[in-house]
Amino acid sequence: MKFYLASAFKYTDAVKQLAERLEARGHTITCRWWMKDFKVALNIEDNDEWYSQPIIRTIYQRSFKAIQDADILILVAPKKTKFNGANVEVGIAQGLHKPIICYGQLDRSAMYEPLIRCPNWSGLDEILVEFEEH
Repeated sequence: MKFYLASAFKYTDAVKQLAERLEARGHTITCRWWMKDFKVALNIEDNDEWYSQPIIRTIYQRSFKAIQDADILILVAPKKTKFNGANVEVGIAQGLHKPIICYGQLDRSAMYEPLIRCPNWSGLDEILVEFEEH
């Protein structure tokens, strides 16, 4: 199966660990956003100037296609979290009728109701087995 892993940059270590576990099971990660996006336009203060950078559109288009190509989106939330960009990714996946798994914990939001929630690896492992069998 193909997975898109959504999260925040502060959880990059947890995302990398999950990517490794999924790949060890023979799965594919559709985008490794955490490997390149760190250095993009970090020193630009002005919003208009920041959004005008061609790389910003490229990042969006790349991520959108990666979500389209994924079978499942996993939202990685090692601690109770409110997300920004990851919420957009979750919304895209919802609009595309993709299964969405929350791996970890989220602050409550009615918009997260459709997500399959699992707090730990053993719970996620059980869910993955079900998807792998279908």
